[in-house]
Amino acid sequence: MRTLSLSKRQRRFVAISVCLVLLFAGGYAVRRPLLASPAVYLRIEDPLRPADLIAVMPSDWQGVDYGIELYKKGYAPKLMLIGGYPFKLVAQTGASFRVVKMDWEQIARGIALQAGVPDSAILTRGGSSTYEQARRFVELAQANHLTTVIIVTDDVHPRRISWSVAKFPASAQLTLIYSPVPGDIYLPQEQFEADQWWASEDGAKEVFAEYVKLGYYLAFGSR
Repeated sequence: MRTLSLSKRQRRFVAISVCLVLLFAGGYAVRRPLLASPAVYLRIEDPLRPADLIAVMPSDWQGVDYGIELYKKGYAPKLMLIGGYPFKLVAQTGASFRVVKMDWEQIARGIALQAGVPDSAILTRGGSSTYEQARRFVELAQANHLTTVIIVTDDVHPRRISWSVAKFPASAQLTLIYSPVPGDIYLPQEQFEADQWWASEDGAKEVFAEYVKLGYYLAFGSR
């Protein structure tokens, strides 16, 4: 019976090959968590509990709907709608259509009123950037002696919102509860999936855009 004899160089080659195969296999096994980690970092979610205020910032109509839902469930006595850029809507008059430009706060307030939220419970503020929206939110919270606030936003904004809010010393007195809009409020094609954000063009754009803005924030201090 012959015994296979390997040279020192061959044994080294086999050992390196085995290590590479194991490394590749291990990387393949954890590839999804590793790929998902950039999107996971952006998302902050805390257990819901009663608060002084529900603040929707910044978000589309899904965020407004979710904020209204939390208000109706009794999580807070006030609903703050913090908007940004104006919306362009298509309005129909008879057989004619026209584009109408309206402020986000006006649209959001109208949605909340139609949903049964009292006008006295609705607060609206504008802001051209997340930093500006955070500043207005902190000022309002400080002026009204609020201590606990539920932040309603989408899946990719929470980290940047937390960085923005932390820029203001008064925020140290606030307890913030981050509650991203649940996926089932979105249409299937609009849902953001953190565990495979790279698989869609929109998901990839959102994540890359957030990291560009966070990088800008680190470099220049505000956004």
